[in-house]
Amino acid sequence: MLTPTATKAGLTRLSSTSFQLSPNIELEGISMADYAVDILGADSAVVMVSTSGDDMRMARAFIERFKERRGTIVATEYYRERDRDFGDYIRDVKQVLLGLQRDSVYYINERGDTLDPDGLPAYVDVMYLPGNPEQLRQLLPQINFYNLNAKYLGSDGWGDKIVYNLGDDVTKGAVFPSPFLTVSASMKRAAFASAYDTRFGGAPPRLAALGFDAVQLVADGLAKGAGDREAMKTYLSQVRDFDGAAGKISFGPNRENIDLPLFRIASEQAVPIENQISRTAE
Repeated sequence: MLTPTATKAGLTRLSSTSFQLSPNIELEGISMADYAVDILGADSAVVMVSTSGDDMRMARAFIERFKERRGTIVATEYYRERDRDFGDYIRDVKQVLLGLQRDSVYYINERGDTLDPDGLPAYVDVMYLPGNPEQLRQLLPQINFYNLNAKYLGSDGWGDKIVYNLGDDVTKGAVFPSPFLTVSASMKRAAFASAYDTRFGGAPPRLAALGFDAVQLVADGLAKGAGDREAMKTYLSQVRDFDGAAGKISFGPNRENIDLPLFRIASEQAVPIENQISRTAE
């Protein structure tokens, strides 16, 4: 069984002959934890996440992986999906980072000056912020306003013009994974798009490209002699760097696609990152 569109984690563990073409949502959190440690050299992280199911699963995967990599989760804040004012959550994080009492009104420095804690800069290595574009549009400017500073790591929800248009001074070069954005216009993708347009009169949606890739993988296996269940399972298990109409496919040990592209927001666009995280087992 090949499932082109499912993104839930653990589906392929239900059957040893099932394969998942879309990277699962937990891999998004894992990839950001690995990026934080391997590329940014981060030791500390703050997580701010909505209570929606998918975002929570990404956050749990990030936290578990970051701790496995010997990182410290300094604070975790859960906000509601209907929230638009994030001041209390951000203040809670700053209180932890600055060592302030929760009921502090002013911070007194060594010279005896009184300072409003809201304006004091606070720093952490990275902030992991999985979320949807509409909430990110509200959250990111508020983090900036409260002078909370970190490298931003996101989820596929960052891949939206609503987020890009906030400006580089707000998005701060954020990095996020997404299986839904195009990394490059490969020959196979271009050929499929042209054939689809000729037949159906428009650009192919991602689901069409994924369905095409699923059939192509089976056809390739049959052409190479994988004529029964076990032979096909063996063939598919060895697929690495398959260049499909929807993107790259590499099946890991659990038969899930582990090829998850990363992007950086720069000049109000999502720019593919060439230095992807190398992973062989998740």
